[in-house]
Amino acid sequence: MTDWFDNLKRIVNRHESSADPHSLPRAAAALLLEMGVTDEGGDPMELDVVHQAMRNGFGIEPAELEALIEQAHETRRQSVSLYDFTRELRLGLAPEQCAELVEWLWRVALADARLDKYEEVMVRRVADLLGVPHSEFIRRKQRVKAQLELLQGSR
Repeated sequence: MTDWFDNLKRIVNRHESSADPHSLPRAAAALLLEMGVTDEGGDPMELDVVHQAMRNGFGIEPAELEALIEQAHETRRQSVSLYDFTRELRLGLAPEQCAELVEWLWRVALADARLDKYEEVMVRRVADLLGVPHSEFIRRKQRVKAQLELLQGSR
């Protein structure tokens, strides 16, 4: 019986993510980059927000940031679904961190001061896959919109 259980653990562990310390930030960056290209190819302001998210949300040092973003671009290009990223993030992040990631997605989506319908659909889908409650999804959207309005009003 023990051999069967050990074999099962090896099979399962072979499909689990490795202990790569950058696997979660890379998955988050890939989602954020996907958001950036959702509306007609992306915008430099959206990429700036992705960089901010990686520095502020995950503590990625500037020296590591470009390599991580390039890896995330490649991972995003090879991915077939959002689930590829959200599964790992849902397992590896606390619920509050998942909600913060949804907020960063809103920041990327709204960085160009307009919200494309596909961007909103993507944020909603990712929030669902991450297990973020709808009320938190809405609260984070309103929070980002309010922050942007304050910034625009102070200019």
